[in-house]
Amino acid sequence: MSEDVQSPRSSVFTTMRFSKSQGIFLFDSHLERMLRHATRLRINEISINRDSILGLLLENPPELTEGLVRIECTNTSELKISYRPFSIQNECIDAVTIPSPIWPKRIAGTKHGAWAPYTEAKNHADRSGADLALLIHEFAIVDGDRCTPIIMDEDGVLWSSNSSLSVDSVMFESLRNSLLSAGFHIQSGLLNERLVARCTEAIAVGSGVGVVKIESIDGEQIGDENSRLFDTCISILEEQYLNAKYWTEVWT
Repeated sequence: MSEDVQSPRSSVFTTMRFSKSQGIFLFDSHLERMLRHATRLRINEISINRDSILGLLLENPPELTEGLVRIECTNTSELKISYRPFSIQNECIDAVTIPSPIWPKRIAGTKHGAWAPYTEAKNHADRSGADLALLIHEFAIVDGDRCTPIIMDEDGVLWSSNSSLSVDSVMFESLRNSLLSAGFHIQSGLLNERLVARCTEAIAVGSGVGVVKIESIDGEQIGDENSRLFDTCISILEEQYLNAKYWTEVWT
């Protein structure tokens, strides 16, 4: 069955950063999210465990020295892995908007098997000459095609979407405590047109992109010249990438 006709409950997945020398970045957090999402999707969790996944990775090492690895568990408990290189990482980008796919509440916000609309959103951004598609529902940003948008308002408060359509971000959670320590305040709410239009900075975070600074949306400049949030996130990530406690060894 081709990807574009898969049922949401056909599989659950997560995409993680890997390094052949260091292993998998934030593995335990990705595993925990995958288990939560599997429960919501009614997918048997028997194969979603450290030993099964790390064993499969060890048996199928990547040819790349670093990049992204997608771990998928089907509704028949079959584990699948695929590797790919990074596309963009820690850059300034342009975004476009596209209507968000709508799912029933038990499906919404999970990394599920019917992922074709998100792939098509990314392809739409590529065709438009942009780097990222922002998914819109009821005049608010609810997600990115492969990362989580974060908006900093004029008071310096960071906002993430509280929509049920938003996928919870492993990467943003890994940054949260350090951002709070750096003096940022974090809230969740509606990322509506007014908030975005008046923001001082907009970024997106995720395994697939690291952290990117969104400089325009649909051709309109976003934020001011401020890059404090972007620079802080890059600094935090660089520290985490160098810290062995954030990695799970696989191939060394």
